Amino acid sequence: MKKFAMFLALGLVLVGAGLALQATDSRADAAPCVRTKFDTKLTEDACKKGGQEEAKKVWKAWVAEAKKTDATMACKTCHTNMAPKFDLTPDGLDKYKKAGGK
Repeated sequence: MKKFAMFLALGLVLVGAGLALQATDSRADAAPCVRTKFDTKLTEDACKKGGQEEAKKVWKAWVAEAKKTDATMACKTCHTNMAPKFDLTPDGLDKYKKAGGK
């Protein structure tokens, strides 16, 4: 019976430790956005919330929505390159606004 109680206690400690590690804030490890000046509120809010990972998630969702009205819309429609700088094409911001972005 003592061995059972000891294994049960050890199991509970390990489960508790696992839950504690899982609950840590993953944003602390998130890569920050490269830009410090933002042309869109969408990017600024996403970067503040969760860095590059959140910005990518938000923009992928936006592009998917924009494709419903313009099937040619893609990341490369407005960007000359992706990571690490995500430089815009000369008319990238205009294309974004024409597609309904603010």
